[in-house]
Amino acid sequence: MNTPAAPTNTTAQKGSKIFPDTEPFDQKYTDEIKSVVDKALAPAGLVGVKVGSSFKPKSGKFSSDLDLQVELADVIEKLKPKIDPTIKNDKIESAARRALKDYMEKKGFQAVQKGVNVFVRVPLGDKFYQTDLETIYKVAKVSRYHQHDIPDNSPYKGVNKQLMMAILAKQKGYVWSAWEGLFQRTPENKKGPLVADDWDEIAEKLLGTKVGKNLDSVEAILGALPKDQATALLAKAKEDPNWKEKITQESFHLGSPVWFRYIMGRFS
Repeated sequence: MNTPAAPTNTTAQKGSKIFPDTEPFDQKYTDEIKSVVDKALAPAGLVGVKVGSSFKPKSGKFSSDLDLQVELADVIEKLKPKIDPTIKNDKIESAARRALKDYMEKKGFQAVQKGVNVFVRVPLGDKFYQTDLETIYKVAKVSRYHQHDIPDNSPYKGVNKQLMMAILAKQKGYVWSAWEGLFQRTPENKKGPLVADDWDEIAEKLLGTKVGKNLDSVEAILGALPKDQATALLAKAKEDPNWKEKITQESFHLGSPVWFRYIMGRFS
């Protein structure tokens, strides 16, 4: 078995580090690490779905953890969790995530449950790697919202895409939820009825074309819009205090040579 080497002169993507001895890994080892988790989940009839930066792993690119989503309804059905009467306002969802943590521990893993996540310390070779099991409903659809296809050398991350989608949604009279879908916006600026939760249909509502891959990155969103609208959208997004860019060797700003190469490549 190969052991994923720690990065050399490479900045790994920042995540929530739970275990002190877990290491970043080259994304070419994504499937090896996932297979260890899959083997543990399979007897319970559970499946982890890749999301985030490792959805389309690239050799030479490093991640601090592996992000997987697990269907919460399946966890409730398969593990049959019980609400703890000693915990105030305990709910079946919380009980299910605790049950998943306990299940992984019984399989020999160190695990920690916080919020919607069960964090697992995964051994591979003589090293350990963190896997985040985000345990939520509607994974079959919601996972697509978090499966990014970010171009090489892009300064943008998944969070930038989500912020941009939220701005587009507001401009068009909707509310975007990265865990539920697209909702009608009420006069009180709250979520109204669900408008769309299919990725292609969300793209049609926000961009005018029923092509979900046009929402897979900041660059894809900008490339699907007329240049004046793309310029205005990017400027608006950068005003958000949560907008943070990665430092890259080559800038990938709207109108830059890298941006134009990406747009030309999409249509070649």
